[in-house]
Amino acid sequence: MSLFPTQAIVLAAGLGTRLRPLTNEIPKPLLPVGGVPILLFNLYLLKQAGIKNITLNLHHQPQKVMRLLGAGKSLGLNLHYSLEPKILGTAGGIAQALHQMKPITTFVVNGDILCDVDLRKMYQRHQEARALATLACVPKDRAKVESFVEFSESGKIFRIAHQPPSQFSWPKLQKGIFSGIHLIEPKVLQNYPTHYPGCIIREVYQPLLAQGGCLQTYFHSGAWWDLGSIEELKSVDQGLWRETLSENILRQWKEIRTWSKSLFYRS
Repeated sequence: MSLFPTQAIVLAAGLGTRLRPLTNEIPKPLLPVGGVPILLFNLYLLKQAGIKNITLNLHHQPQKVMRLLGAGKSLGLNLHYSLEPKILGTAGGIAQALHQMKPITTFVVNGDILCDVDLRKMYQRHQEARALATLACVPKDRAKVESFVEFSESGKIFRIAHQPPSQFSWPKLQKGIFSGIHLIEPKVLQNYPTHYPGCIIREVYQPLLAQGGCLQTYFHSGAWWDLGSIEELKSVDQGLWRETLSENILRQWKEIRTWSKSLFYRS
């Protein structure tokens, strides 16, 4: 068994159109929830798992993110940035970031989620399945979506967002929502065109499934929110201040507030 991954990508290039007008002046990753920029929840999740080498892809107002975080030294992290003058989407953004990273197994985390996914258990599942990629999924009722990840009892993925087409020989499939956290092997994107915009689901994962590639799920039943809408951002913000969310998330929130003080109170 290989060693636990030492690097990750946090996707933070989005325009945050559903969060306007909040994102007119503040890039989505820096919007506060519980008084803490969303992005810090994801950086802390990775740091707690032992991952300190992190690349962030940026497009919308990148200088504000870079000015706040710098090289990550005060957070105990080693941060790098992959700048996108033209937004590249998830496939292009990940491919460009990987180009400047080691060719090893890499976690990828959406920069606008908040969760308590156990990354070490996820990696264990990935290794056991010998998967090209493992997608953390949450129950299908966690968000209002029409596209799901469909997988067998063992967690093997057969379809994502209705593709490839259904086949009668498949086992009975369960449905889940892709959480925005995945674990990928470097060869998954090794042939993806440099600087080519695209969606990793449509351009990479669906073709891999059609070719018989092994994709796996890690099912997460704990806390998870997609903070891409004002309604959800407000709901989670209130849940933190009122301390009505799960103990795991409240503990994480309090630890992050202490951990990140140096970013906001510099001498």
